[in-house]
Amino acid sequence: MVLQLHVWGPAFGLPSLDAECLAAIAYLAQTTSSADYQLIQSSPSAVPTQHLPALYNPSTSTWTSGFPSITTHLHTHPPPTYHDPSSSSSPIAAVEPKTTTATLTADKTAYTAFLTSHAAPLLALSLYVSSTNYATTTRPAYSAVLPLPLPWTEPPAVRAAMARGAQHLGMSSLDTDALAQRAAEEEKRVAAEGWVAVPPVLRGPGGITKGVGGMLSPEQKGRIRLEGLAGEVLDVLAEVGWEEEGQRAEVRCLVFGYLALMLLPDVPRPWLREIMEGRYGGLCEFVRGFKGEVFAEGMVLPWAEGEASGSAVAVGTRFARAVLCDVPLIGAQWSRWWTARKKRQVLASRGVKTGSSGTLLLLAGTGLAAMAASAGIFFYRGLPPFGEAVQVWRKPITTLSGLGAAGAMFSGALYGVD
Repeated sequence: MVLQLHVWGPAFGLPSLDAECLAAIAYLAQTTSSADYQLIQSSPSAVPTQHLPALYNPSTSTWTSGFPSITTHLHTHPPPTYHDPSSSSSPIAAVEPKTTTATLTADKTAYTAFLTSHAAPLLALSLYVSSTNYATTTRPAYSAVLPLPLPWTEPPAVRAAMARGAQHLGMSSLDTDALAQRAAEEEKRVAAEGWVAVPPVLRGPGGITKGVGGMLSPEQKGRIRLEGLAGEVLDVLAEVGWEEEGQRAEVRCLVFGYLALMLLPDVPRPWLREIMEGRYGGLCEFVRGFKGEVFAEGMVLPWAEGEASGSAVAVGTRFARAVLCDVPLIGAQWSRWWTARKKRQVLASRGVKTGSSGTLLLLAGTGLAAMAASAGIFFYRGLPPFGEAVQVWRKPITTLSGLGAAGAMFSGALYGVD
């Protein structure tokens, strides 16, 4: 039985549009024969781990997600043709002085943590936070690898998660969609409070409040800050000769995954690619050389169709779950319950004892009941208080006396008044 690696699909001339998925594909391509593994185009909602990349090992009936966990699993449960990259007999082992296992493990842990905490937010700014790059390049890439109607739900969820991961960098101005939404909400608030607002025509292109600065894109305005953020990451990575094959095969694959998505996508605001090509030529050479070596032109990767994740029923179920997660009040609670349920299934497949499903259902039901009660209280408080005075309006009776003296005379004659 062959390993099944579930990953995001190809884009930008690369086997995957996700950095960790790209690293996992590169690692398996170097260490394992294509006869011993399959690549399955997927998304987080289709796997029990709810995270990609995800590796399913039929021999152990276990799921493993995340690039570091996958490489560890392959070390402990290697397929028949697996070549340990730390072994001197491996075809990708380094021709360099021997390094202790402890040092290799420490280097792997340090670089993995650095890439996850620093390179991932930088990549998020380029492909996800930037509204122009996301709308023009990133979202169409997701739409091309997802079956309908999932492109309406999953790409926005990925973008929101990426934006949260890059929020601490303070570059939210790249997200012009959010700025426009906040501006519209502010206009509504100002109008409701009776303030006089500047007409939109004066704040648009060529308006009196736009000026020269308004003609610049958010990336141009924050270019100095963006170069500083990129330098903090790329300066560290440029100190290592990644183009030389070494015993850090896992780290080399992960570095390639992040750098390739910084350099190769054709985005309309290529500030990150311009910084790499202008100041980090060595890293650019490493990316292009690694791609040409591991994913040579004409190479056929072992792609396969998922057994059930691509069926119409499965896709419809995944779409319904995503819509339910967006329902106010109950969506977040239901999402947490569903994620906990899937994690419990994954742990059970590894032989780890977990709480009973009845307990989870009880907790989920209790949470939903509490939220429904809170919503009822909020609605009740919005109602007018009981016993409020009732005002009755009656239409006044119209008479001729309202026409002055002449009206009074005619009114008296009409009703027989002397």
